[in-house]
Amino acid sequence: SATSEFTISLYASFAQAESESISKNVTWGIEKSFQEGKVRYVLHQTLGYRAGEDGKPVIIEEEAKTVRLIFKMFTEGHSMGEIANYLTEKEIPRRNGNVKWNRMNVQKVLQNEKYVGDAILQKTYTVDCLTHERAKNTGQKPQYYIRDCHEAIVDRDTWDRVHLEFARRSAEAKGKHPGKKYAKRYCLSDILICPHCGATFKRT
Repeated sequence: SATSEFTISLYASFAQAESESISKNVTWGIEKSFQEGKVRYVLHQTLGYRAGEDGKPVIIEEEAKTVRLIFKMFTEGHSMGEIANYLTEKEIPRRNGNVKWNRMNVQKVLQNEKYVGDAILQKTYTVDCLTHERAKNTGQKPQYYIRDCHEAIVDRDTWDRVHLEFARRSAEAKGKHPGKKYAKRYCLSDILICPHCGATFKRT
């Protein structure tokens, strides 16, 4: 009946309002803990770490060797594709046990601040409290960078060199060949350019 439909709609509205109120309170509490520098670790996809009894990351040395190798090869001038191919050839497992690596897998390791002992808080945020949909935080919410909050796998000098190298490669790629990816395999890579079509000569 119309009366029962109205009653159900009324109760549903109350329930939704209560759910939204609880969600706001929980979100406020989480953001408050972020402001105070309290880190909430999510490590189920992070190579080299497991959660300890206190919730903080504990280094798994066998996996940490792979992380250090990736950083070392990148600072030596290898492209992320080359590193991925090497790890795949050697059948070195990723966090999920898969031995196939790609460029994106390597990039995620190189850009993960946890490996230098830091943490970025609020990388993602909840879009809808009812569906619990989450999205990447690209400026919608404040982020907090906490330094030296757990044991590092790579030293800060190596971390800084890797990110200077990222910046250098990005600047070089944009300056010489807009829209093209950087890949330094040989001493003349990205130097010999075809005067007719603008493509780079490749070694064969």
